[in-house]
Amino acid sequence: MIIPYLRQDLEIFRGNSREDGAPAWLLYDAVRNKYFTLGLTAFKLIKNWSGGEDIQNFEKKINKSGIDTTVDEITSFIGFLQQNNLIIQPPGQNISYLLQQKNSMKKGWLMNLIHSYLFFKIPLFKPDEWLGRNLNKVKSLGSSKFRKLIYILGFIGICLVIQQFEIFKKTFLYFFTFKGLMLYFVTLVVVKCLHELGHAFVAKYFGCRVSAIGIAFLVFFPFLYTDTTDAWRLRNHKERLLINFAGVLTELHLALLATFVWGMLPEGGLKSVAFFVATTSWISSLIINVSPFMRFDGYYVFSDWLKAENLQPRSFALARWKIREMLFGFNHKPPEEINPSRRWTFIIYAWGTWLYRFFLFIGIALLVYHLAFKVLGIILFIIEIYWFIMLPIIKEIKNWYMMKSEMKINKQTIRTILILIVLCMFVFLPWKSSLKIPAVYVSETYSKVYSPYPAKIKQIYVTKDDQVEKGQKLLELYSPDLDKKINSTRRKIKLIKTKINSLSDTAGNMDQYITLQQRLLASQSEVRGLANIKGKLILKSPIKGKIKDFSGLTNEMWVDNTTQLLGIVHYGTGQVKGLIKEEQLDRFKENAPAVFIPNDGEHEKIHLISSALDLSAVQNLPYVSLSSIHNGPIAIRNFTSGEFQYRPETAHYIADFKLINKSSIQFELPGYVHIEGSRYSPFIKFFKNIIALLVRESGF
Repeated sequence: MIIPYLRQDLEIFRGNSREDGAPAWLLYDAVRNKYFTLGLTAFKLIKNWSGGEDIQNFEKKINKSGIDTTVDEITSFIGFLQQNNLIIQPPGQNISYLLQQKNSMKKGWLMNLIHSYLFFKIPLFKPDEWLGRNLNKVKSLGSSKFRKLIYILGFIGICLVIQQFEIFKKTFLYFFTFKGLMLYFVTLVVVKCLHELGHAFVAKYFGCRVSAIGIAFLVFFPFLYTDTTDAWRLRNHKERLLINFAGVLTELHLALLATFVWGMLPEGGLKSVAFFVATTSWISSLIINVSPFMRFDGYYVFSDWLKAENLQPRSFALARWKIREMLFGFNHKPPEEINPSRRWTFIIYAWGTWLYRFFLFIGIALLVYHLAFKVLGIILFIIEIYWFIMLPIIKEIKNWYMMKSEMKINKQTIRTILILIVLCMFVFLPWKSSLKIPAVYVSETYSKVYSPYPAKIKQIYVTKDDQVEKGQKLLELYSPDLDKKINSTRRKIKLIKTKINSLSDTAGNMDQYITLQQRLLASQSEVRGLANIKGKLILKSPIKGKIKDFSGLTNEMWVDNTTQLLGIVHYGTGQVKGLIKEEQLDRFKENAPAVFIPNDGEHEKIHLISSALDLSAVQNLPYVSLSSIHNGPIAIRNFTSGEFQYRPETAHYIADFKLINKSSIQFELPGYVHIEGSRYSPFIKFFKNIIALLVRESGF
């Protein structure tokens, strides 16, 4: 075998020491702006490289110079150089290998489309020369004096915010206008550009070349990026950390300055912009950029802090190895030999990354599904879930299958089988039987009293805890607006009657006569309705009972027609009403023992027995204490003022429960009923929910 020639445009630099303290060098490919780390042996091979020489002679020459290596190691290193296209291919040779390499890079149109949809970059410009010309102009912005000034202004701004905190909380409302949204968008673009310029200028300050600034798309979500690959040249660990942190530090300093500006500006769009920069902008930057689980600033900072190159690939390889050993006990050697504590750091980091990405990609998939039209949303959702979540799992299971010949009965495989059996039993066996039902304890009769019309209280005839008879006066109300409407309508009736009487009996006036008669009938009907409402302003007790929930009423107090004024309880044995979801109907049993647990934490549990189930879905929730509007467990779709419509978001059915023993509770009390129902399998429930979801979402 003949030693190939190295490309003449390659550069080599002294790099940082490796994790074990061994020296390292960087081989730089300027064409692809890519760096390769070389160990001591690889560096000596490159230094003594002799292209065109027979490999046997080259080995002898290298060994004589004090480098202990073999032909196999040299051949392996040549393979590395060839695979990364770092050698000069002789004319007419290795054509088949190059063709194979080219074909392996080709993808079908579908795969190209998927890759383009998931992630792609668009370089916008090459800023290196411009950064060099303007570096001296911005150096002062990073000086100690300027940063101290920012900190002082930021402290003043924070003091101003504390003084005007209520105004500060309300500033964001401006963004709900069209002009506010435009300012928000422009501000976001400017802030993110400054973020990337922070990376670029700091990298240039330390002598690195910034090859590109552009925009990247992750599942169509845009974000700016700065190519600071040249930072690998830096041997100072802190300098690389500063480059990685520069964007976030830029936004944090902007936030301090914006806090001060917010306190000085008058109300308006610019004040809202300052609020955005001072709060939302840098917080979103921290959430996105500081996370080490995605390849943004936080990842490179974490990688540099650990002094670990290629952190994610190495961590993923170690995590997969650890999972295989835990499940099957292969006793394979780890992908790399490192300190056990450091190995566990890598493994835990990999598991954390997988968990973080699992929820992140599910969230992105749901977002894409809801933003796109139905058919495209379903396709993109499936691609997202398959590519990012299912495909890595499928690949790993395939690897397990390929290693089936190495699987043996040992404590790891026995443990895996037992865990698998337990999980299958947990998922598939019908073991779950208990039902937890939102419910309310009610006295035998509980009546709520409302005003039929917005009005003032003229006279109060009862007080809290009074005993009242059915039909007894409770409150007398009056409404100036209602009286005004009645008087106005009566005057209108008189005017219409006058017009009718003034008409002659000639045929030419017949159309006008009919029109006036219709208006008269409508006005008379309106007066009767208003008079009927006025008659109801004297509120009387609908039942015999005791006054409860007396809402601190006073004379001349305005009340509306949506607020309960008082409640009347007729005490009896009491009962419990439960609200069952539609998917729980087939599991509900009549004459089954149950327990009601109140929410107040003061009353003891009440033993019940289920008596009946109404199979008509509730249209209007009768117990508002269970509604989400009042912090209850049942989601309400809408509330129609005046009609007291509390419509449940999903179908609910009323179940009646009888008390086994009499309770001392003397008012309406929400809680939960726990009852044993028919057993079911969690898998069956999950399967039914998926089918229901597919049926619901397939309506397009």
